[in-house]
Amino acid sequence: MSIRDLQKKNLALCIDAGEYEGVSLFALKLYQYRPDPTSEAKGFLRVIDEEGEPYYYDANGFLKIKPASKGLMIPLVQPKRARRKPASKSSGR
Repeated sequence: MSIRDLQKKNLALCIDAGEYEGVSLFALKLYQYRPDPTSEAKGFLRVIDEEGEPYYYDANGFLKIKPASKGLMIPLVQPKRARRKPASKSSGR
């Protein structure tokens, strides 16, 4: 696959696979993702994982790769982490 082919794909670098490490994701591996503005606004990224299926993962575990004039660029700045409300302790679980 050429650099030009890679520049046309939506790629993200997995920086934290969390509980999915070794099962559905691997840290420091590039994955394709499908843009989904609604889910991304809620802090999720639709990633095509090791099973070849698109699945919603925490966007904070990925850095989006951007096309550059002579290749690809990996941003060195961490994405802003969304502050989520903790689950209620009285949920009955």
